[in-house]
Amino acid sequence: MKLTSTYKIQALFISILFILNIFQSITLPLIDDEAYYWVWSKHLDFGYFDHPPMVALFIKIGYFIVQGSLGVRMFSILSSLSVYIIWLIILKPKTLQENYLFLGLFGSVGFFQTLGFISTPDTPLLLFSSIFIWRWKAFTEKQTLRNSLFLGIAMALMMYSKYHGALLITLTFLPFISSLLRSKWFYFSLFISLFLFSPHLYWQYTHDWVTIKYHLFERAKKKSINYPFIKWILGILLIGNPLLIYFYGKSVLLPSDKKLSWTKSLKWSCLGAILFFSIFSFTRVIQPQWNLIIFISLIPLTYLTFKEKENFQIIRLSFAYIIILFIVRISLFFPTIIHKTPMYKLKQFVLEAKEVNEGIAVFERYQKAALYNYYTNLPSYCLQVYIHRFSQYDLWNSEQKIQGKTITFFGLENISSNFLFDEEGKNEFYKTVEDFHSYPKISCTVYPTNLSSEDLTQTLDIKWKNPYDTEIHLGKEMNQEIAFLFIKDKTFELQNIIPIDDTIILPAKSTFENTIYIDVSQIPQGDYKIYMILKPYGISGKILSNDMSIVIH
Repeated sequence: MKLTSTYKIQALFISILFILNIFQSITLPLIDDEAYYWVWSKHLDFGYFDHPPMVALFIKIGYFIVQGSLGVRMFSILSSLSVYIIWLIILKPKTLQENYLFLGLFGSVGFFQTLGFISTPDTPLLLFSSIFIWRWKAFTEKQTLRNSLFLGIAMALMMYSKYHGALLITLTFLPFISSLLRSKWFYFSLFISLFLFSPHLYWQYTHDWVTIKYHLFERAKKKSINYPFIKWILGILLIGNPLLIYFYGKSVLLPSDKKLSWTKSLKWSCLGAILFFSIFSFTRVIQPQWNLIIFISLIPLTYLTFKEKENFQIIRLSFAYIIILFIVRISLFFPTIIHKTPMYKLKQFVLEAKEVNEGIAVFERYQKAALYNYYTNLPSYCLQVYIHRFSQYDLWNSEQKIQGKTITFFGLENISSNFLFDEEGKNEFYKTVEDFHSYPKISCTVYPTNLSSEDLTQTLDIKWKNPYDTEIHLGKEMNQEIAFLFIKDKTFELQNIIPIDDTIILPAKSTFENTIYIDVSQIPQGDYKIYMILKPYGISGKILSNDMSIVIH
């Protein structure tokens, strides 16, 4: 009778979440990144600019079965269900009290619930991380061919989901590294993992390791100077259960059960991830979802720590927070609430953009290009500009597809008198250009790179490179305007744009050298990076040059 009661509790809780996730998936508009990954799914590959391909595969299969937002999110619903079942298998709660503790701890993690109806790379990461820990537990109990094979497969699937999986793998193995290095089955699991992951590594190699460079170097350019460490801590509280912060900390600090050797990896993974992100949080923005790696280990660790201790208060606080989460989620079924969400406002924006579009819709933000494509079923592209990063659209060379076409460009820079209100209430200006042409492959090298802080007007030596088969005329009158872009050095925020009045003719398939003057008398005091940019037809354009530095007093 007791087994029946515990089974009913598990089934009831998981069923409620399952049903809630289905209805939430149908009623909530896509978030901007979901549409971006949906576009990926239409062009399956072994890698993409931002992430490995698992999220695109999930969406591809789901969307093939069911069209619309439910199809985009179908595997998120199924993954969420699977995660609960996997951890039930791993932790095996037996009594009613243990089941209440299990369901309370796992159900009160806000991000776990969110990943039940939102499709991002964190969705497969949560699923395959859980499978990885499951198979690691089996491997520590008995090293066999079967356990080694499944461990290797789990590692590969986790890495195909998101690169954060590498951190979890490393921290999991670290406390056992001396014994693992003497195990043939450990090497076999690594071989299986690398073999399965090799197509993605080859994709990275053929694309000049673009994803690795972006995450390690490009993201570091944008730094947070307003209490980044505190923001990281708030991010941890945001995705977890802030009511349990004391018990989370206690579970990490208390000694682990020596009879369960695999739990040592949970503690190392949790503490190691906290240390890793805390170090970087002093100089970089740590996005809240990155902390998922912490909670994958922290929640089962908390369960094991308090399973046989007095845990009534934990259960009470957990279910109190679950009620809060449920109230928030149920409120999102009401149109008055939905209409205030960024997802709905973005949907309305792209539908309004469709009404004013007079050609091919082109956006400066890749997410808006993807949302336009999703909601209108019409082609749209992203034109990477100096205030935004590169994206998958650049790998697809989408700018080439709009050459000679009529486009309507949408961006934040004041390029015309026409505008729409975006999801934040800001003016998003739009401009239609007939017979659009741009030259994104033009580049130049500027000397000197460190400008004097004393001279307001300075001379720059520039070496241009034109890889095109045609002579190119640069200048405002030629619809290929060039300008100096001033960006704040510490925050990478746009400060000013100074047009260059010169007309420059670049011979076809050759290099060209000339001299240009720069006047910084109108720039406020501060530390800046300066770039040369190209603005086709007056719209926001690309960075052409290396950076220059100047401190204006």
